[in-house]
Amino acid sequence: MTERTVPREARHKTTLDLAFAGFAHMNGLRLVSARQKGREFAFVFDDPSSEDNPNGRWEDLMMGFANSDCARYDASIRTLKKLCKRGARAVDNM
Repeated sequence: MTERTVPREARHKTTLDLAFAGFAHMNGLRLVSARQKGREFAFVFDDPSSEDNPNGRWEDLMMGFANSDCARYDASIRTLKKLCKRGARAVDNM
């Protein structure tokens, strides 16, 4: 029986979402690179578990993030940023 070898690049998963990148890193995926793409950054992670399963832990982490306090925190930060961009008067009216 031959051993299946998966190219390292096939194990790489990319996200532009800073909050999800933090969640993936916090949950044990190794950050390979962070490259600027326009105004955003692309975060690339190594997911060794994708050698056995094409999606590896990535999809489980996406679902975990969506159901976590981290996602609610991120949504709150985004809302507050929008208020700050509108100016202090919008914040005073809350």
